[in-house]
Parts: sequence; structure tokens; C-alpha cells
Amino acid sequence: MNIPAERLPDQLERGLAALYVVVGDEPLAAQEASDAIRAAARKAGHSERNVYTVLGRYNWQGIFASGDNLSLFGERRLTEIRIPSGKPGIDGAKALEAYSAKLPADTLTLINLPGLDWKTMQTRWFSALAKTGVVVEARPIDRAALPAWIDRRLSKQGLKADRAALDFLADQVEGNLLAAQQEIDKLALLLPPGTVTRADVEHAVVDVSRLEADALQDALYAGDGARFAQIVTDLKDAGEAVPAILWQVSSAVRLLLRLKYAVAQGDSLSSLMRTLWGRDKQRAPQIERAVKRLDLARVEMALADLALIDRQAKGLERVGDPWDTLLRMGVSLAAPKSIGKDDGR
Repeated sequence: MNIPAERLPDQLERGLAALYVVVGDEPLAAQEASDAIRAAARKAGHSERNVYTVLGRYNWQGIFASGDNLSLFGERRLTEIRIPSGKPGIDGAKALEAYSAKLPADTLTLINLPGLDWKTMQTRWFSALAKTGVVVEARPIDRAALPAWIDRRLSKQGLKADRAALDFLADQVEGNLLAAQQEIDKLALLLPPGTVTRADVEHAVVDVSRLEADALQDALYAGDGARFAQIVTDLKDAGEAVPAILWQVSSAVRLLLRLKYAVAQGDSLSSLMRTLWGRDKQRAPQIERAVKRLDLARVEMALADLALIDRQAKGLERVGDPWDTLLRMGVSLAAPKSIGKDDGR
């Protein structure tokens, strides 16, 4: 069964499935869908939680061993399998097929995947998951649908915005649902329940700075750790929220990861550069140098760090500070290339 993320609450109300696959590149939709599944699992008594993040070569049998072992206290379990690359490999593909054919008893399984192309969604392993469980699609919201999306979320806060206010807010946060939700939360704190005008929004909403976003991404691509750290510090001191920054950094890391995987599969890096568009096309020389400088494992680890930062920012991870983790991740990506690790072509 395939459903868009916005239909997940209705599905959960009808009863929990044994397997959920959250797939898509929209961070807010993916995170909210995963959070909703976790909350429903806890409510249903799945108090034991095991998390597996698949990076590079992976011992898939470890997942099966955990699933086959009975819980010490007989508790129901939530098993999360995160595959940031979206490519489980040959062994992983076989393991996922076998796993979906025989799901562990008293276990709810949540698999997180990035956006997949149509070819990957036709593979045997993904088809097996889709046939067995519920595929939740975390889709981006296009500009035309964004005002209605904002309106629904404002309504939950007791606010009703006029069309001019909705259009203005949509223009400020287009392409950044994390920032959109942040601004909605801010309006709910600043304004009493009732009608919201464009003047109210203009007064309360801070445009997500394009210059700051560009500078942050440029520092990552250039491997300028000092510059990255300074920008992050400035944003923190200015009271910026971590989710807004996280979206910008995630965009750069996901692009680097996509290019690294394409190069690893034999694609020409110079040809890949010609497929970039918009601001990324203008940055092509910087991005190309970053792909050559960084090894695949380091970019995969950066993506895992971003997931950790998001959990820390939401209070779902008790250990560590999101700002510290963000700085550590940026410094790691800025470090000089390891000898023999250049797989860019």
C-alpha cells in the first residue's frame, strides 16, 4: 500500500501495520511521518526500540539475529532500519526480501529511505517491502499547493490567514517546509487566535536569508571549516532555529552523496556537473572539487550526523547538543582529503 504522508494519521487510526517504509526527500514530511509511527508504536506497547543505520558494508544478519531473539522482558519492539543512500546493495536487497517475507513477531518495523527513482522502486526488494507493508511517501509541497498546506497548519493553531498573508508566507519559505513550520509556530506564539493579515505576517516572519544559506553551503563545498563554524555561530547567536539551518546543510550533503554514488557506478563527473541547475549550476566548480576531495564514507557519515542533529533538535535524542554536532559535522567535511580516498573522476 502506498499513501502520501498527509494520509498517514488516518491509516494509523485504523490500526498499526507490521511494516512501514517512509520514503522521500522532504525532511519535514519524512520526520513527522516517522515520529507519528513511533508514537503509535509506543501507544500500542512497543516499548523496546532498536535502531540500525546502514552505511557502506553492513552485517544484515545482525538485524535478523535481533529480531529472532526474544525480548528479555517479553516487550513488544520497534525496529528501525535507516538506509540513507537508498541502496542496500546485493546482500541488503536479499536480506530485505527475506525480512519482509517473515517479519519478527511482536515487532513493528520502520524503514527510512531517501527519495528513490522509478527504477529502484521497481526492484524486487522494494516491491517486496511495498507488498508487505505501508509505503509512506514524503513528497515535497509545490508552490501552488503551499498556501493551502500553510492554511491547514495555521488552523490547527487557531489562526485563519487571508489569501494575501498565505501567499506572502509561501514566498518566504518556498522549498523549505522546516522553515515554514518554524514560522507557523512563531505566529501561534505571537498572535492571539483569529484572523491573520499580511501585515501581521510581515511583522512576525523573518525571511530565511538566501545569503546566509549560500554562504553556509559554499563553505561546505569549499572545505572551509573555519568559515562554516563562524556562520553557524553567527546564526546561533542571532537566534536562528536549528531546523532552518539543517535544511540548507542537508541539501548540500544530499547532492554530494548523489554525485558520489553516481561516480562510484561509473558515471563521468564532468557529465554530471552539466545536469546541475539553478544555484548549483553556478557552483559547479566548487561542487566538483568537493566531490573529488571527499570520500564516500565521509559523506554518508555526514548524512547520518544530520539525522542525529534533527533528533537532538526535537528532543528525541537525550545525549549531545545539535549545535555541537553540526559544528563537528562541518569540520569533518572540511578536513583535507585522505590519501588514496579520492574516488571522484
